[in-house]
Amino acid sequence: MNRVFQRHNHCFLKIQICGALDESDQRGDIKSLITTVLTSLHGQVGAALMVDVLQWLPQPGIALLRVPHDGVQKVWSALTLLGEYRSKPCAIQVLQVSWI
Repeated sequence: MNRVFQRHNHCFLKIQICGALDESDQRGDIKSLITTVLTSLHGQVGAALMVDVLQWLPQPGIALLRVPHDGVQKVWSALTLLGEYRSKPCAIQVLQVSWI
């Protein structure tokens, strides 16, 4: 019996954003925040990562992100080191990671 393992190219991060965002912010605003943070910490290499915001729940400030396997460490480090966004205090916690 041969087993075939298929490796997926992405993992999923569930994050919570505290501060700096309003309930009116959309997925595009979250994508902009992530791109800004990646650029500030990792430069153009970080900004080039394909991070998708699959879901955004503004009331609890929770987002579900799809991140390439090879970029998870860069995204995770950039998100957790965020201190302010739009001149307002902001913090991001990674709540859950799914390595598919």
